[in-house]
Amino acid sequence: MQSRLSRTIDRFRRPEYTGENRCPPCTVVNVAIAVALAIVTAVVSPPLGIVVGLVSLLAIYLRGYLVPGTPTLTKRYFPEWLLAKFEKAPASPAVDQRATQERQRDATDAVEDEDVDPERVLLEAGVVADCVDGTDLCLADDVAEQFRSRIDDLRGGDRQEQLADRFDIDPERVRHRDLESHVFVTVDGRRAGRWESDAALLADLAGFDVLETRLADWETFPLETQSQLVASLRVFVERCPSCEGEISIGEETVESCCRAHEVYAITCDDCGARVIEVTQ
Repeated sequence: MQSRLSRTIDRFRRPEYTGENRCPPCTVVNVAIAVALAIVTAVVSPPLGIVVGLVSLLAIYLRGYLVPGTPTLTKRYFPEWLLAKFEKAPASPAVDQRATQERQRDATDAVEDEDVDPERVLLEAGVVADCVDGTDLCLADDVAEQFRSRIDDLRGGDRQEQLADRFDIDPERVRHRDLESHVFVTVDGRRAGRWESDAALLADLAGFDVLETRLADWETFPLETQSQLVASLRVFVERCPSCEGEISIGEETVESCCRAHEVYAITCDDCGARVIEVTQ
């Protein structure tokens, strides 16, 4: 019975709109609507009003919203200064450390969880080096070849199984959802990671395989730091990881739940997949 109830709740959940992905202004609007509905219903029947209020709040908690389309309302009617009060950094593509707790439980030599400079770490490990013209950094030739080869190996595989294998968990615990604006991964119904596209996820899976063979102290880094280092490799892709076409680099304006942001982006020309997106 408990397992059936849990599965029912998991099907109702929308983790892409809750937790770190929850839109605070939208939540405020939805809670206000829920309270108004409960008050109106309570005028007719107080017990029913309580039920309506509780069910509405539960829906907002599990799904992130009560009324679809709330982001459109908040963008249209909330003043810019108010939306700015709710502003937060975009969700990290890192996989939630809770999702791989079992794998890291015995890591007794873990380094302190502190800000790491990816450029410095990758330079010291010989993963990147000065480009031939000396004006920028490039992947070392052998690393670039390994990165491309690993992307090719993984491209046609099952992402759910690849994620489960990477983080040493049962594939049945992993759910992989390729949405219009991003790829969303959950483990046991909880948010585990978010990527800009399948191309970004594919590059990161390959990047994990590359860096664990290149950095001698790889296992001592916290998972959040590993993910940060892996994501930095996406800057060096030469062709689209997914469709193998050409890529474009530029600045764009993208929509978050309630606001627009200027971002630096690498995008696949043929399939439109976003390889990386960095808020300026």
